[in-house]
Amino acid sequence: MRPQFVVFLVAAICGFSGASLVETPGVTQAPPPPPPVRQRVRSNFRVRYSENTHKIRTPPSGPSAGTLMRCDYKELMTNLHDRVGLLVTLDEDQRNRLEVIDKKLDHLVDSSSARLESMKAQQLDFQQRLESFEHIQRLSRNTLDELKGETDLVLGSRSVRQLKYKRKNRQNMNDISRTARAAPQYQNQGIYNESSLNVSERLDALATLLASTALSIRAVHDEVGKLSQSINRQRRVSHRKGQGAGQGPPSIFYGPSGPGSFPSAPPAFPRPATSCLQSFLAVQGILKVQLTPESESFYVACDEDWTVILNRASDETNFERGWLDYKDGFGNLAGDFFIGLNKLHALTSSAIHELRIVLEDFAGNVAYAGYQTFAIGSEKELYPLSLLGRFQQELTPSAGDSLSYHAGAKFSTVDSDNDNCIDCNCAQKHKGAGWFNNCGTSNLMGQYFQQNFDRAGETGIFWDTFQGKDYSLKRVRLMIRPIGEDEARR
Repeated sequence: MRPQFVVFLVAAICGFSGASLVETPGVTQAPPPPPPVRQRVRSNFRVRYSENTHKIRTPPSGPSAGTLMRCDYKELMTNLHDRVGLLVTLDEDQRNRLEVIDKKLDHLVDSSSARLESMKAQQLDFQQRLESFEHIQRLSRNTLDELKGETDLVLGSRSVRQLKYKRKNRQNMNDISRTARAAPQYQNQGIYNESSLNVSERLDALATLLASTALSIRAVHDEVGKLSQSINRQRRVSHRKGQGAGQGPPSIFYGPSGPGSFPSAPPAFPRPATSCLQSFLAVQGILKVQLTPESESFYVACDEDWTVILNRASDETNFERGWLDYKDGFGNLAGDFFIGLNKLHALTSSAIHELRIVLEDFAGNVAYAGYQTFAIGSEKELYPLSLLGRFQQELTPSAGDSLSYHAGAKFSTVDSDNDNCIDCNCAQKHKGAGWFNNCGTSNLMGQYFQQNFDRAGETGIFWDTFQGKDYSLKRVRLMIRPIGEDEARR
């Protein structure tokens, strides 16, 4: 019984460790003694059970039993190794995603804390200003009370004076409404006698004079505004006629093209230009603007009343750039360029602007997209698209709205990931830059494709509602223009 137990133990060890056991019968090896009755009963029971269930086969008895007991451990180890490698790869991928999510969360916490501190500082400043206003209001009320008391002592009670003034004002209005106004008695004399008028009459006459003067000034102001608009319109027309002589009709992508230096600038004006609304001062579409007397001046490209902030018409300029390039601007104002986020923020913060986008495909189809208001934030806020007004559906042919999805998003570049995509960098995905949300529906700063433009994919210059995301456009132009307060209210 002991030799059989040893053989069974060795076979079990071979099965678990992956080794193979082959038993070679020797010459001097004694035949195994017959198993006891109890063991034979157990083996017969096992054989019968395996025959009934067809899951366990009865091992053959005899000297060839060892040769059939082999352990193919190499295949098992290979499968185990592959599974472990797959688990390690998945673990590394999950770890990388968790690291990206942690970075995003840290960045979000930092930006939220900075915004909270800024809001606290603004709230404190507002409270201080409110307290100063309240103090000034209290002082003004005290001064008015003192003046009212002195006036009541000199001229009588306030109610009596108000009733008296109402009667006199009514009489004065009746006199003004008459066609032939009766002259006072003191005007019949050759010399104006001021002593014939008391204080109340003088005040009434002064109030009437001031009201009429204010009306006259308002009318003159309106006339001057209309006159300046007509003068600017005439100057632009004459300027375009002078430039268009011998050059053919101007295209919709107005601007200087071709080599050559600019002619001398026009004579200086007392007040420098602040926008392309004064485009009659521009030289070949280039205007020098200065937003405030304290700020530095810079050059912009004008398309009539519009200030061009982005122009794409060729592949000469690479737009897959870093944060510093987009901050300061790059390119040639006479060709492809981006004005720069600093200048764009200064322009949109100096006045309320509207946005106009001109798109053209390689078949010559032109479409427009306009937004009622447009502004971006500061560098501290990562230049977000903080203001984007109503989409102007009345523009025809319309390119559709593919920018409202980006409203409120921060500006992202290939080296500064500020988008709302957790596990990706939209600027690297689209090979450009822009205000990306969870990536986006437009990519006007992507790669320029001259060939295979109809299957460029999401790395090209696309506008989703105009030719789709896989079509890279031929020309793109972004322009802004200041609008009046009345238009902004509408």
